[in-house]
Amino acid sequence: MARTLADALREFDDARLIELLRARQDLTSPIPHGIGPLAARAAQPGSVHKALGSLVLPELQLAEVFAAYAGPVAPEQLAHAVNASTEQIAPHVYRLATLALVYTDESGRTLIPVRALSEALPHPAGLAPRLSSDPTPDDAREIVESLPAELREIADSLAFAPARLTGSPDSSLARQLTKARLVTKVNGPGGPRLLIPRTVHLALRSGVVHRSFAHAPTPGPEASPERFEGARDAQALEAALEASRIAATIATWHADPPSVLKRGGIPLREARRLAAAAHTSHETWTSIIHASWVGGLIGNDGETWQVTREFEEFSDASPARRWADLCLAYLRSNYLGSLAGTRFGDVSLDGLHEGEARTGESPRAALSASVGRKGVKVRRRHMLRHLADYPEREARAASLAESLAWAFPTVQRAAIIEEAYAFTRETEAFGLLVDGVPSALAPAALEALACEEVEALEYLESVLAERLPEPVEHVLLDSDLTVTVPGLPGPRVAAVLEWTDVTSRGAGVVARVTGDSIARGLSAGGSADALLDELAALSLTGVPDVLAYLVRDEARKRGQVTVGPATSFITGEEEHLDRLMTSSEASRLGLKRLAPTVVISSGDPGFVMGSARAAGLAPLAAGASGAAAHERMLGTVRGGPVGLELESDAREQALDVEPSEALARIRAAEAGRLDEVSVPQRLLAAIADEHEIQIGIVDGRGGTRVLRVEPLALEGGRLRARDRESGEEFTVLIHRVLLP
Repeated sequence: MARTLADALREFDDARLIELLRARQDLTSPIPHGIGPLAARAAQPGSVHKALGSLVLPELQLAEVFAAYAGPVAPEQLAHAVNASTEQIAPHVYRLATLALVYTDESGRTLIPVRALSEALPHPAGLAPRLSSDPTPDDAREIVESLPAELREIADSLAFAPARLTGSPDSSLARQLTKARLVTKVNGPGGPRLLIPRTVHLALRSGVVHRSFAHAPTPGPEASPERFEGARDAQALEAALEASRIAATIATWHADPPSVLKRGGIPLREARRLAAAAHTSHETWTSIIHASWVGGLIGNDGETWQVTREFEEFSDASPARRWADLCLAYLRSNYLGSLAGTRFGDVSLDGLHEGEARTGESPRAALSASVGRKGVKVRRRHMLRHLADYPEREARAASLAESLAWAFPTVQRAAIIEEAYAFTRETEAFGLLVDGVPSALAPAALEALACEEVEALEYLESVLAERLPEPVEHVLLDSDLTVTVPGLPGPRVAAVLEWTDVTSRGAGVVARVTGDSIARGLSAGGSADALLDELAALSLTGVPDVLAYLVRDEARKRGQVTVGPATSFITGEEEHLDRLMTSSEASRLGLKRLAPTVVISSGDPGFVMGSARAAGLAPLAAGASGAAAHERMLGTVRGGPVGLELESDAREQALDVEPSEALARIRAAEAGRLDEVSVPQRLLAAIADEHEIQIGIVDGRGGTRVLRVEPLALEGGRLRARDRESGEEFTVLIHRVLLP
C-alpha cells in the first residue's frame, strides 16, 4: 500500500510531534484520538491554509514549488526549482515535513505534498491554476522548443511574467501566441482573456518556479554614536511623558467635542485641529489617541466623542502608570493609528506619497475600523523582536519591511510597507525608538507582551519610574508671567501647570500664565485663592504682583451662572423622592435635590434605574426630552473599539492545551489506552470536586471564546458556570461547550 501522511507521522519522535502541535495549535482543539485522526485533520484545507501563515519566505517558496507541480517532487528537482542546492533547502524541507505539509514516499527519495496544499496556493509564483485543457509536461516542452524564431524573444520575456496577460485577445500578436499554443484563450467574468497554461509556463522557465532562493533579512545600518552619553534614553523618557500629556488633553474635549463620522471615526479636519491644540504632530496625536481608545478612555454616543469614566482613574495615576496603560494598549491592539488620514497605497518605505492611492477611496479616519487590520499585533511583536536582536542598529522602515516579508510572506507587500512605516512613527511616539534606534524602553515593551495584563502594567510602570529623575516641587515665577520648572514636575507642580499654557518642554518646563489659561482653570472648578496660596508655597521667587492681579481679576469675572455635573434627572411625587433620598442607595448616586419633585444624580441613568428599584420604587425610563424611552437607551458611553479588536480576538482564541499533554493523550488513544470521557461527564466531575476548568464556547460564526470558569450546575442540557475573571454567572447550551 502507498505510504500516507499518517504513516509518516507515526515515525516522528515525541520532540518532533510536539513541535508540530505547537506550530499548528488548531490540531489540538479538540484533541484527536490517535495519529490517524491527527493526520486527517492536518490535511484538511482549512488547517493547511492556517499552517501557511506560519511559514517563513524560503519555506513558502518551496511550498509553492510543490503546489506548482501538484505531485511528488524529488529533492534535486525541488532545489532546481528555486535555483538552490539540496543542502540549502534541506532545513526548510525538514520544517515543511515537521508541519505535516509534505512527507516522503516508501523509498524516502521523493517528497509528496498533502493534496490541500495545491488548493491553498492556486496561483503559486504567478502561475495559472491547473486546467484540464493544459498540455502534458512533455507536450509543453515540445511547444516551447518548436517556437518560431520571431516569437522566441517574446517567450523569454513571458517566462516570469504573470500568467494572465493584458491586452486584447484578438490582436495579431495574441493570435500568433495562441496559434503557437503558448497562450490559451479562456472566458472570465469580464470576457475572454489570455492565459499561459501552467505546464507551458513551467517549460518557459525550464522548470524553475522562483528565480532566486530567499536569504535571511539583513539588519539596518549601524546606529550613529550618541553625541552625549545617555541622550537617547533621556529623549525616550521625554517622549513617554509627552505621550501621557497628549492623552490627558482629551479632558478638554467637553468644551468642543469632535463629531462622529457616519462610517465611524473622527473627521480629518477635526483630528488635525485637536493635534494642533495638543501641540504635537498629527501622526503622534493619532498614535496616542488610538491607544487611549483601545484602553477605553474615550468612546462615542453616535454623535460626539467623549471621555469615559475610566479616564478619571487614568488622569489620577502617575505619569509612569499612564504611559504603561497607553503603551500596553498600543502593543496589544490591531490598529495603525499613525496611518489615519492616508489611503491604502499612500505609504512607501521613504514616507508618504500623495496621489498613489486607489482612486475613489476615502482617507482613513482616526478611531475607526479603517485603520485596523487583523494580525497587526503579531507582526508588531515580531518587529519588537527585530529591535531586540539588533539593538545597535537603526530600525528603518526598509529593514523592518524586509524582516516582516521574510516572516510573513503571505501578507500583501503594500500592507507590510504600511505596517513597517507605522511602527517607526508609533514607537517614536511612545519612546520605544529614538531617531530610529531602540531605547531602553523597547526591551521592556517586548518582555511585557509575555506577561498577564496586570503584571505587564506593573512591570512597564516600574521600568519607566526607576529611570525618571526625582520630581521637583518648586517653580520660578517671573514678572512677565513666565513659570519655569527646573526639572520633572511633581504632582503639585503639575497641578499648577494646568493653569498655564506650556511653551517649552525638555529637561524642564517653561510655561506662561494668561487670562485664557486662568479662565480655563477656574472653569474646571479651581479656586483663585487656592492657586495663589499654592504658588506662594511652591515659588522660590515669590508671587509677582502682576500675576496676583491677573488671577483675582479673572476670578471676579466668574460666577455669573453656576454649572455643575448631572448625568441623570429624577422626577416624581415628593414622598417617593424622600424615600429615595433616605435609602441606602442614595450615597452611591450623588443625589442633589433642586426642588421638592426634582432630583439630579451624578450616576448614569441605567445605574440610577437599578438603584431606584433596589430602594423599592418602580422607575420609568425617560429620554432627553422627558418623553418615555426604552431602558436600553439609558446606557453610558462605552469606551474602546467595538468591532475589529473584539471580534478578531474572540475568533483567534483556542483552548489552551500543553503540546506535551496533547501528545500524551494522542499516544494513549493510538495505543488503545484512553477511554473517551464525554463532555458532560467531565463537567459533572469538575462540579463535584469544585474545580475551576477552562472551556471554549462556540459562537454562531465558528469562533471560540475561551474562559476560565467554575462549573456550578448541569441540567436540562445547559451548563451554569461562573466566570473566574468577571465573577459573573452565565448559562450556555452544552453542545456549544468545548473542553481541552
